[in-house]
Amino acid sequence: MRKMRAGKFVIACVCAVSPMSLPAQDVATAQKLFLKGDYAACLKASRQATPADADFASLAALEIRTLLETGSYNEAATRGRILWRRAPFDPELTLLVSRALRATGQSAQAESLLEQALQMQPNEPAAGNSRQSVAFGELLLAAKVDAKLVLERVLEPAKKIDPEGRAAYLAIGRLALANHDRELAAENFREGFKRFPGDPEFALGLEMAGLTPPEPTDGAARYVDLALRENPKFTAALLQKAALLEGRKNFSEAKVTLQEVLAINPHHPEAWAKLAAIALLEEDPATAEKALFNARKFQKSNPRVAEIVGTTLAAHYRFAEGIGFLRQASDEDPASPAIRLELGSNQLRFGQLEDGWKNVALAHEADPYNVAAFNLIKLRDKLETYPVRELDGVRLRMSPEDMAVFGTRALELAARAKRTLADKYGITLDHPVMVEMLPKQEDFAIRTFGLPGGEAFLGVCFGPLITMTSPRGRLGRANWEAVLWHEMAHTITLAATRHRIPRWLSEGISVYEERQVRAGWGQGMTAEYRERFLAGKFPPLLKLDESFAGPDIMFGYYHASLVTEFVIGRFGIGAMQAILADLSAGMLVEKALAVRTLPIAGLEPAFADFAKKEATAYGPELDWTPLTDDEYRAYRTDPAGWVSSNPKRYAAAMMLVSKLTEERNWNEARRLLANVIAAEPNNREAFNPYQALAAACRGLKDEAGERAALTKLLELDANASEAAARLLELSAPPPERLADAGRMLETNPFQEQAYRTLATAGSREAYVSLLALEPRDASRLHFEFATLLRGSDRDQARLQVLKALEDNPRFEAALELLTRLPTPP
Repeated sequence: MRKMRAGKFVIACVCAVSPMSLPAQDVATAQKLFLKGDYAACLKASRQATPADADFASLAALEIRTLLETGSYNEAATRGRILWRRAPFDPELTLLVSRALRATGQSAQAESLLEQALQMQPNEPAAGNSRQSVAFGELLLAAKVDAKLVLERVLEPAKKIDPEGRAAYLAIGRLALANHDRELAAENFREGFKRFPGDPEFALGLEMAGLTPPEPTDGAARYVDLALRENPKFTAALLQKAALLEGRKNFSEAKVTLQEVLAINPHHPEAWAKLAAIALLEEDPATAEKALFNARKFQKSNPRVAEIVGTTLAAHYRFAEGIGFLRQASDEDPASPAIRLELGSNQLRFGQLEDGWKNVALAHEADPYNVAAFNLIKLRDKLETYPVRELDGVRLRMSPEDMAVFGTRALELAARAKRTLADKYGITLDHPVMVEMLPKQEDFAIRTFGLPGGEAFLGVCFGPLITMTSPRGRLGRANWEAVLWHEMAHTITLAATRHRIPRWLSEGISVYEERQVRAGWGQGMTAEYRERFLAGKFPPLLKLDESFAGPDIMFGYYHASLVTEFVIGRFGIGAMQAILADLSAGMLVEKALAVRTLPIAGLEPAFADFAKKEATAYGPELDWTPLTDDEYRAYRTDPAGWVSSNPKRYAAAMMLVSKLTEERNWNEARRLLANVIAAEPNNREAFNPYQALAAACRGLKDEAGERAALTKLLELDANASEAAARLLELSAPPPERLADAGRMLETNPFQEQAYRTLATAGSREAYVSLLALEPRDASRLHFEFATLLRGSDRDQARLQVLKALEDNPRFEAALELLTRLPTPP
């Protein structure tokens, strides 16, 4: 009812505004005190106005806001009732008083206040006066009026007519954030921050829109740091800082930051909710229960509390518990599309597809503007047209085009990975694993994150669900088979630990398991990693998760995999199985490691010794350091002479190789590369000597040498798609040709020549895949396929002959074969 009346009201009116005049200078002064965090002075200044003053309502609203910020909820509710009776038609005051009433559990009174305020007949805004127009728009949003309508009919007109007012920029930015429209949010927060430099509320908005300062300012690498520099007592900014720390699993510092919030507002429900979530993540249910009690001290059924706990748990892959809290939040506020969307999105990630899509649809119906819900609904309609195949507890969903070409290969690989890894880690999955391989990066990002983006991700595992980008959209850029194996390892370790495994250990096991299949699948030692391990420039084990939240992520993957290799190599796979079981039982990782391997104080140096030995073994006779400026100048004077005098300097040798390659001096390049390769046969550097050696051999028309170099390169880097394609062009005995074709399909499952190679060896699946690519000689291929099948599957052979004749009715050999295939009864 309220939504309908308010909605009609917005359609009828361009914008809302109180007849009161502009805020006076004392309002601006009080607001500056508030934005600086001087809440005592702000409270004193805001109480100086009388009802006769033109700016009374503005100061009264600021008083209530200050009381709410500092946790004086009862006083805010009491004072709010008094002040509202003196200015009952001010939308900003009404909004804040309703919040005070809700904060003290007086939801019915808050609803009544909103109902009354929505009956007002507003005037149009004037230049320099948009504050109350914007506040009325926020009232409408609180009443669940369509967000897009409020944006277009109230907030944007207010911004247009009063471009110097800060309220509209903030309101539009926050509305956009709530609806996952980060582009619009960033636009308004950026413009507001430009007009109001240093304003902490705009700085926080930019942070939450996912932006970072172009250049760090006074040590502030993030906008949240700028916000807190301007207002150290800005509780929303402190909460955001705590969320960032918690997201990196830096729980100790997150808790310190949350205590700063509680020092300002000892009753802050969001701070207590976040502390409860962290306690649950740390397997401390008693502390979590106390924090939840404090979070609900004033408002027993505050949906925001359960929403924060549920969202936080789900973000750490604790989906079962997170979904439970989100259901509670949705029960407490069934009209909230944001909570409904969060619940549905996590149900989709946890494999609860029916309930998940239902809740996402309800969120979209309640708020059509919500970008994430809209994107998911569009994707749902597309996914419903995609076929699903199942094998040994793995369900694979792909586009029809992809399924026809390499669906069998992908499904068999996923099932083999599931069996192999489940057996190795001693678990039995009690649920099917859904693998969704989406043809477009945008679709993958929406299915995974709800929004476009995520270009750096190739695959993501949520446990029962694995999402991946099809190689169709990333041809030659990654080994999709290695990615699928990696993600299936996550499924196993998440299931083995009931989703209680630290990210570093799960990633470490996944990369390690890639290497067990093929060395070139997983990461290996490089000169950069070698230097870091030898110099001790790597984080301790218990802080390894922090490597996955910044630019150090690739080193973090390898570091974690080396820890896994060390633990399994020294203590056995049984020790790792026991560690996973301990984590499942709720034991913290440091204790599990201590029980099954060594106490952390002994494990750290033991691993460091292992890592240093691994690093030392990588090109031990080479000097991997870059050339200094003086050395480079000397090298440029006489490259060959300098390298001859400094044969261990890898960087100089490879620069000379590059020069010789440009000059097509293939013999000298090959001679120099032989020395480089002898010094480190398993070289994994980006400018790889095997790649250069293959080029030299090709220049010398040495096919055998080129093949050997490319084969070794692919052993070390299975992502080298161009090397795989070149191998298919070179002559080789049948066994090697088949291996070449298999390596090619790992990065490009749409490569015709690879399937042709496998088809000549009698592979039925290769013919199916090749024909799905619709090659020009399809008629001949159908005939060849029929010839292959005539002894084992006459019905299918006859079908293939008919397809050959459909394309070429005068195909004599096909007509002859057809006469030898009896017509089925």
